[in-house]
This record gives sequence, C-alpha cells and structure tokens, in this order.
Amino acid sequence: MAQLPISDTSFLVRTDADHSDAWERLISAVRTETKDGFRAYVDFVDDARWYRGTEDQLRAAAPRHEMMPSVLFIADDLTLTTEGLLVLVVDLDERRTGFRYVASALCQIENNLNIANMDWEEFEGATDAQRVFHGFPEV
Repeated sequence: MAQLPISDTSFLVRTDADHSDAWERLISAVRTETKDGFRAYVDFVDDARWYRGTEDQLRAAAPRHEMMPSVLFIADDLTLTTEGLLVLVVDLDERRTGFRYVASALCQIENNLNIANMDWEEFEGATDAQRVFHGFPEV
C-alpha cells in the first residue's frame, strides 16, 4: 500500500467505497463544534487507494516523524452503516487494539490524545460492552 502523507494532524481515512451519503454526514458531524467551541483537527482522506484498507495496513502506512499524531481514525463499512457513525480509533504509538466511538465524540478523543492530556486507557476504559466510546458527559 501507499504511504499516507506526513502531517502533524490525525487522519480520518475512508476505507469503504460505498455509502457516500454517510461519509458526507460523518464529515459534517466531525466538523461540528461542541457548545463550548471545541472541534476535532483531522485531515479527511477519501482516496480509492485506501478502500478496503485494514487497521494494520493503515497503521503501517502512517509515516513516523517527530510531530506525528498518536492516533488515526478509520471510516469503514461498519462506520458508514451504523447509527452514530462508529469510527474506529487506531493507536499509532503502541499498537493497542482499537475501539470505536460515535462521530460526535471525535473531538474529545483527538484533542486529548494528540496533546497527551489524557491516556488511551482513559478512553478505552470508558467504552461500553461493545467497545464503543459514546463521549464523556458535558459539564
């Protein structure tokens, strides 16, 4: 597979060639700011070279560099066909097993993991029985 570009921003990579309407809804959900003005900082990748790419293939395609993000996000078939648009979170640092999150909670994960404000285990520990993170309650 090809290499993802060098970036200090996490990627949200589409690996499902179908469900274009759901992909557009996902982009909209991720770009929407919270009521407190927070948003996710991600680069969207919709490139046929990545269609059907796996978690391991995309992890291997992420370039290693000093300012690299600690996570990568995947929009696969499950993401684009489930309520809440359950995106797969991929750990780029320690190759831990991924978990899913609802698209509206992306900024919580992206913002906190990439600046090391919170740890992977804090998010993973807040997942439900299906390993889905639904977001922390807003205070």
